[in-house]
Formats: sequence, C-alpha cells, structure tokens
Amino acid sequence: MERKALTQEYLILTTNDKGKLPMTNSTETKAGLVAAGIMDLLLEGIIKIEGKKVEVVGPLPDSLGHLDGLYAYLADRSRSVTKVIEDYCMSFSSSRINQLLADTGNSLRVAGAAAEGKGGLFGNRELFVPEKTYKEALIEALKAAAIQAESLSLHDAALASLLKETRNLKPYFSRHENDRMKEKLKAIKNQQDSKIIREMVGYIDDIMAVMVAAVIATVN
Repeated sequence: MERKALTQEYLILTTNDKGKLPMTNSTETKAGLVAAGIMDLLLEGIIKIEGKKVEVVGPLPDSLGHLDGLYAYLADRSRSVTKVIEDYCMSFSSSRINQLLADTGNSLRVAGAAAEGKGGLFGNRELFVPEKTYKEALIEALKAAAIQAESLSLHDAALASLLKETRNLKPYFSRHENDRMKEKLKAIKNQQDSKIIREMVGYIDDIMAVMVAAVIATVN
C-alpha cells in the first residue's frame, strides 16, 4: 500500500462508506483536516510556525497540489493558527473548508483511493467514498504502528494525534490498541531526542484547543 499525505489519509479515515463525515463531531473533524494540511506543509518544510504564527517559506510541490487553496491563503500574509482555524471552520462562509474537502477528495479519486458519489438533500452534492481495500489497509498500518512498531514515524504520530483529538480514532481501535497508541503519543512528548515530533504533536494539541475554544465561544 502506498501511503499518502496526512490530509488524504485523514479524510479517508474520517469518511464513512457513503462519503459522509461524522455528524456528532463534524466541526472538530473539519478542523482536523485543516490541521492535517498545516502538518503536511510543516513536514515538507513549506511553512514554519513561530510564536503560533504560520509563515510560508517554500514552494508547494506537485505532490501536495490538493493543498493549493490552503497554501495560497497562508501565502497571502502571516496569520496565527487561531485565525487559520477560525477562517476555515468558524466563518459564516463554508467556501474555504468545502474547497479543501473537494480538492482532497478529488486527489484521492484521481489516485484510485476513492470513488465519486452524490449526496445532500437533492442528491447534487459531490462526495468522495473511500476505496474499501485501501481504507482497510490504512487502518491495519496504523494498528501495526500502535502495537508492533518500536516507535512512531512523524507521519503516523501526526495522523494518530489528529484522529485522537477529533474523536475519530476509537471506532477503528480496540481498547488495547487505543491504550497502546496513547502510550506511544505520550512517550513521544517526553522524548528529549524527538524535538520535531514533540513540536508537531504540540502543534496539533494547540490547533485543536483553539478549535474547541472557538466552538464554545460561538455557542455562548
């Protein structure tokens, strides 16, 4: 199985067999997709985060073409992580997050990892249904990382953290597998020689904390 970008794998694992995102934690899940995009750009050295400000420092490679909209938005000017999440997930318009969903879904369809579907009230909304075999292989790869691997890769640490923080990890993991993954993520934060991983997991924690605070502020 060929592994894909965080955004692509995250969307596959948060989308059901009808191409729909979960209803109960929809806002968190969408914020997680934005966080995954930020992590993809960070891992490739395309952006840097200093003082919680996101700044573009490199060109976007073809392999991350589905992040063109997010890249252009970030390149426009330096913004805080808080502002990025708010603009994508908490604004009156859903155009930015919908574009990210569509671009990521289309990239999966082109790669053969998802099929195009239709949904919505009138059946005219474009959806992307994960390819079953690929999704199952991805789940097994993440389980193996939790149980068998000595340590987590940067990629798997970010993916597992995103799924955990958005409440999308438990459906795939047994209690034992979930506990093992939590232990590995906790260990990463405490490893003095894993600065990049610790920072990345910390960024995810910060991003999701921002999202939760924004949701609470909106409700109140």
